[in-house]
Amino acid sequence: MKRGIILILIVISLMYSVIALDSETYQACGGDNELTIGCVGDEELFFMGAEAEPEAPPEIPPSGGGDGVIPLKINISPTEFNINLALGDKIEKTVTVTNFGHSGLNISINQQNLEGMAIPRKSYLYLNAGETKTFNIAFIDKNQTGIYTGKIIVGDKQILVSLNIRTKLLLFDANIIILNKDYKVSQGQKLKTLITLIPLGEKERMDVTLNYVIKDYNGKIFFEESETVLIEEQMELPKNFNTGTLSLGEYIIGVELVYPNGLAISSARFEVIERKSFLDLLSLSPEESIFYSLVIIIIITILIVISLIIRKIKINSQTTNNL
Repeated sequence: MKRGIILILIVISLMYSVIALDSETYQACGGDNELTIGCVGDEELFFMGAEAEPEAPPEIPPSGGGDGVIPLKINISPTEFNINLALGDKIEKTVTVTNFGHSGLNISINQQNLEGMAIPRKSYLYLNAGETKTFNIAFIDKNQTGIYTGKIIVGDKQILVSLNIRTKLLLFDANIIILNKDYKVSQGQKLKTLITLIPLGEKERMDVTLNYVIKDYNGKIFFEESETVLIEEQMELPKNFNTGTLSLGEYIIGVELVYPNGLAISSARFEVIERKSFLDLLSLSPEESIFYSLVIIIIITILIVISLIIRKIKINSQTTNNL
């Protein structure tokens, strides 16, 4: 009888040990312990009621690009092309891209609004961290004269492009420059330009047509105007343009000089910015501001001197009357 009881106790003890070992084995699976003997797979744990903790998603660092988009850590140079072409010509320009981030990047390259006129020689670049590479862009005329605007998109950066295509025969040339400081104009104020018209052939009097246009880099036209001028020799033509309807952003002002059987073109980039000060409302350049400030100071000084002279005359007159 005693032996039977002892045998039962031994069996119960062995069963308890096995159950305890199984429990420890399940607790060790998936944990930091190195015990793997008897571990069951994740699916088996799931069906046995064990709850596996989901892996936390990687943290995404905040970006300055808005809408949750992380800006690429790349630099591109240049950031603008103003290309002059004659019909039948083509030209290639080089763009340099640098990855200043800490990991490799696959950067896409494409054009916008310049189909058939701007052709990137590569569709993408792979840059390791700290690496710099270049690619070329071919600009061609597409057998059409005029002023064309668009962009080269490199990753999340853009290169602004103005393509000025003229006729092959060139009897006149034209050039337009922007006189506003830093090529910026306060919203609603005047864009100040200087247009130079240059005869290249024999001197002769000729009426030419000047077509003006303001466009953005998506190709949208915001302003058009024409006038006729008589050219005998090189001449400079100051001209101002209103910007009242333009939103904040970057634009080009272009001029087409049209003459019999020919066309000369020039364009320049400018930016419309917010009004910032009273001087902006007057549309004064810094040089003009200094000039008018000096004029005001001189006028005030003269008024003070005149006031003192009149006062002295009155005092002397009163003194004389008293005598």
